[in-house]
Amino acid sequence: MRKFLILMGCSISGAYALGDGFYVGIDGGVAFQNFIYNNSTLNTQIGSTGLVVSGTAPGAQLGAFGGYMFDRHWGIEGGYQYMFNSSNITGAGIGNLGGSSNYNLNAQLVDLLAVGRLPIEDSNFAVYGKLGMAYASAQFGQYCTSVACATGSLPSGSGFTVAGGIGLEYMFTRHWDMHVEMMNYGGIMPINITSGGNTIGGWSDTSLTLAGAWHF
Repeated sequence: MRKFLILMGCSISGAYALGDGFYVGIDGGVAFQNFIYNNSTLNTQIGSTGLVVSGTAPGAQLGAFGGYMFDRHWGIEGGYQYMFNSSNITGAGIGNLGGSSNYNLNAQLVDLLAVGRLPIEDSNFAVYGKLGMAYASAQFGQYCTSVACATGSLPSGSGFTVAGGIGLEYMFTRHWDMHVEMMNYGGIMPINITSGGNTIGGWSDTSLTLAGAWHF
């Protein structure tokens, strides 16, 4: 009986509980950036057979973040994310250009999020959700048609959008955690991408990242 109680005590002491306080961390993963054509601007081009009206392509993503937990369930977080050039997407021509185009996307953003966290009892795991706002700047990394590639100013846009996501966290110690996370930016309010003064479409992103954080 005494050995059983000792083992139980060791098992319980091994579960690290995250309380209140500040934390900072870094993350990296894959950003699936999406561009949706504006039908009213491109109604003739996107009607062409074989040309897509939206495209999604993966690319690398790196970021940093910091936050404060008011208690073990609720907190606030801010961060910076950079989405590198995605792989190429083939779609409709933009503006008055016919035929097909080839382009990729990159973006960067800052966000401010509310965090809701639910620890899994008697374990070092917790599930959480995030919801807030982000200010994002997105642009084409290149834009080419069957004739030539564009030079100079490329289609771009910036603005505020809704940000939200879910994740799973594991506490290795009382200070270190690792978590996997899925975030969406612009799914509800896409960032308008403009070219020549016209809104040609909207940008959004879904990211899958692996992160590590230090809790003070």
